[in-house]
Amino acid sequence: MRVQRVRGVVAVLLGVMLTAAGAAYAADTAQSETGGRHAMGSRLKERLGLTDEQVNAIREIHQRQAEAGKHVWQQVRQARTELRRLALNGADDATLAAKATEVKTLLGQLVDMRVDTLRQISPILTPEQREKLAALEYGRHGRSRQKDRS
Repeated sequence: MRVQRVRGVVAVLLGVMLTAAGAAYAADTAQSETGGRHAMGSRLKERLGLTDEQVNAIREIHQRQAEAGKHVWQQVRQARTELRRLALNGADDATLAAKATEVKTLLGQLVDMRVDTLRQISPILTPEQREKLAALEYGRHGRSRQKDRS
């Protein structure tokens, strides 16, 4: 019974991870097709009413975070691949749990990095711009859209 429960949890975790990986891939693909960060900056500039100085300051923050983020994403991809391989090849519960914990820890690092980026961006924005940014929702293919406030 316990083995089935652990395998069920691993299956759900794998599904979530595959969905997140697909979303990340789609966002990367959409960025490269639309000019990458420059296009993203232009969209945010338009939607938030940013000045050129604000856009440049935000780009600097993103550039500082980019290398560390790239390294962590590489680790996430590698750990997910290993977890998938372990699960498909019948690894024991302890090994699967340890690898799943590693993936969760790495994903947590990405969330922490995103929060840190937002904290650094916050003082650059006006209160109105912060509200607009908070209301943006990032959907499929990395495109942002305004949340419906119905």
